[in-house]
Amino acid sequence: MLYNYSGIAHIHTSYSDGSADLKEIARVACRSGAHFILINDHDTLQAKHFEGECYLHGVLVLIGAEVTPQRNHFLCYDINNVPSRLLPPQQYVGEVYRQGGFGFLAHPDQRENPLFPGRMHWESWDLDLPFGVEIWNFFAQWMGGFKTLGGLLKNFFFPKARLQPPHPETLLRWDRLGCTRPVPAIAGVDAHGGRQFNWLPTVVSSYLHQFKTLRTHVLTRQPLRGDVAKDRRLILSALKQGCSYLVNHFAGKVQFFSFLIQHGNRCWYMGEEVRYRPGLVIKVTLPEPAQIRIIKDGKLFCQTHAGTVRLPQAAPGVYRVEVYKGSRWPRPWIFSNHIYVRAA
Repeated sequence: MLYNYSGIAHIHTSYSDGSADLKEIARVACRSGAHFILINDHDTLQAKHFEGECYLHGVLVLIGAEVTPQRNHFLCYDINNVPSRLLPPQQYVGEVYRQGGFGFLAHPDQRENPLFPGRMHWESWDLDLPFGVEIWNFFAQWMGGFKTLGGLLKNFFFPKARLQPPHPETLLRWDRLGCTRPVPAIAGVDAHGGRQFNWLPTVVSSYLHQFKTLRTHVLTRQPLRGDVAKDRRLILSALKQGCSYLVNHFAGKVQFFSFLIQHGNRCWYMGEEVRYRPGLVIKVTLPEPAQIRIIKDGKLFCQTHAGTVRLPQAAPGVYRVEVYKGSRWPRPWIFSNHIYVRAA
């Protein structure tokens, strides 16, 4: 049995350029139904050093950082010191792993907006390190979703309705990396609150509204019991492994989603590797019928509208699932992490 917990990743507090403290952010996260939150203030762990990781308003608060040079931002967790943003990417990402931590390339293919110049995409994909990828980022997508004043107005009034799937180039890079090693993925909100963006209306900038966009759901083999140290390890281990899936809450909340590969009585879940053997079966189960796309090695492998899918004889490859709701204007809903079927 696996336990399903909904989290909000990539949040900024008043320790960097956010507009609220940990207690207020946790209160809002509780109101939005989250079980845990991931703090990523710019180039600082002050929230961790001064207040510590803890439960607030019933929400587990976990604190990492975001290394923020001009480009190549990096979300990092389970570290005691933030590497200098003045170092080359290979060095500051390497320092995270030398500390025993892990991390994700932040908004790696963020589009440049001509109305608000500045690029924060990733240029160093060839790092010889086991990094993960933030494949979906609400605020980066919002900022890159318009090029004219008319588009800006549409984004103001319909910020969540205009949420698109992850960038195709990001997905393709992620799939190709998965052919060589496990690559965990998360969805980030990149929430700052309203104080630092006074030109944005509340529907865009408030923590409450942003927390209703993208979630990272983790799957654990043990339940959270309110013990900070043990629960912290359960959540971080699941994130590091990629035992998780990503949800667009605007398309619909998710209480249960299953994607696994089975052989007899044994099952492999998202983030896990399995050696190929005859008789492997792919199984997908949704909360309700929707459009299911199974992606293998970066290409569409199977597509159907259903609540469940069962595909026998899974060959070697890297598999993941995309789910869309609606037929006329399909909305991106669920994106799974990979399951890796390696050649024997």
